Amino acid sequence: MSGLPASCIVLFPLLLAFAWMFHTHAPEPYMDEPFHVPQTQRYCSGLFHRWDPKITTFPGLYIIGTTHARTLQLLGSVCLPDQYLPLVQGCNTTLLRSCNLVLGVICFVLLRNVYKLLHPLATSAVSTEMACLVVLFPLHFFFHFLYYTDVGSLTFVMASYLACSKHRYKVSALLAGWAVLFRQTNAVWVCFIIGMLVLKRCLKTKSDKPIPEALPQQLMFATERAWHLKWVLLVDLWALILVPLVFAAFVMWNGGIVLGDKAAHTPVKHLMQPLYFVLFTAIALAPFHFSPARLREALIGLQQALHRQPLQTSVKLLSITAILGLLVNKFTMVHPYLVADNRHYTFYIWKDIFARSPAARYALIPLYAYSGWSIWNSVMVQQSKLCALLMTLCTIVTLVPAWLIEFRYFTIPFAMVVLHMPPASASQLRLIIAAYALTNAATVYIFLLRPFRWPDHSIARFIW
Repeated sequence: MSGLPASCIVLFPLLLAFAWMFHTHAPEPYMDEPFHVPQTQRYCSGLFHRWDPKITTFPGLYIIGTTHARTLQLLGSVCLPDQYLPLVQGCNTTLLRSCNLVLGVICFVLLRNVYKLLHPLATSAVSTEMACLVVLFPLHFFFHFLYYTDVGSLTFVMASYLACSKHRYKVSALLAGWAVLFRQTNAVWVCFIIGMLVLKRCLKTKSDKPIPEALPQQLMFATERAWHLKWVLLVDLWALILVPLVFAAFVMWNGGIVLGDKAAHTPVKHLMQPLYFVLFTAIALAPFHFSPARLREALIGLQQALHRQPLQTSVKLLSITAILGLLVNKFTMVHPYLVADNRHYTFYIWKDIFARSPAARYALIPLYAYSGWSIWNSVMVQQSKLCALLMTLCTIVTLVPAWLIEFRYFTIPFAMVVLHMPPASASQLRLIIAAYALTNAATVYIFLLRPFRWPDHSIARFIW
């Protein structure tokens, strides 16, 4: 057996085995779960009017979680032996966590199909492997086993993207609405989905004019074509466009994007966040972005540019270095939670790298520049420059307002990069997936079996 069915047959038992370990060793709600679980339990009890003011997200997770729990309770009452009935009673934590197992398998199927649509020449095996890469990405994989919004958020974004790519625009709008109900910033990725369809129409519509190569001219060409096709696009996409418009109206009415505790989630201009993202993504895909061939390509390209236009290239390099240095100097922000909560890996990364010496922050500038170049060019191999620009803008809009450095915020931009880049080689994929598997095993082991106690004797666990 091969292909998608076999992959699902392997994936679901794997997720189930890890979920059982979480049920056995960490059954109590942890970190954000003490907010998410009780709120869903209120929904399970029909108390839809009761809302925890500390919760900042829309109720998408709680609606889906309640539906999932009720469905399993109904099935369990018919199919399960009496000794296993407690597992599906009372909307308990384990039952609610299992919602992400179902969403995770659905997400894998969606990722595979989206990749196949974006890369028609890719084989089914390659599409499956690239989908596996995203599913096993440690920031995504770990949260299959906690009752968080992460897995559902990515699942509904991918579902909307796939439906839009298949010209099911009203279905895409409905799924986009659910994506925003899981996480508000997904409204930005709905705009990305709309933008990608518009670009596809404008850059592939028959025209007497050839599509220009340079980015500014390509932007002008696409804008002109979009204006020409405006009524056709509006008729097709009105329902999808309505989603970010309704969300924008909510933001104006609410005075911000979050519900509840606005004080801890004040938008800022954290311009270092995109730099952290490109470096994190390049490292997460290191066998691709830091392969000898990739490094050689960058070096040869730089040498050729210096040879052809020495002055112009030198000015560009100095300008990029100066801009990145300015960002490091003026926009390195430290959220109080980052340095106060030693349960997160980011606490130790910040303490041992960024906070050790101011010089350490500046020493990363060449890596920021290289990582951004490598990711940009990898996306442009099979996508347009405007696609790369749109993805960059959406990533910036999503990440920059966030004061806190939390790697979970990188999951959807990371998935978009992987989906739009050309397939890695077989050896690179094996190395990446092996590294992810080891990282997942280590982080799950540390979380479950290496807890520690805080001064108040409460149990704490290491988490992303």
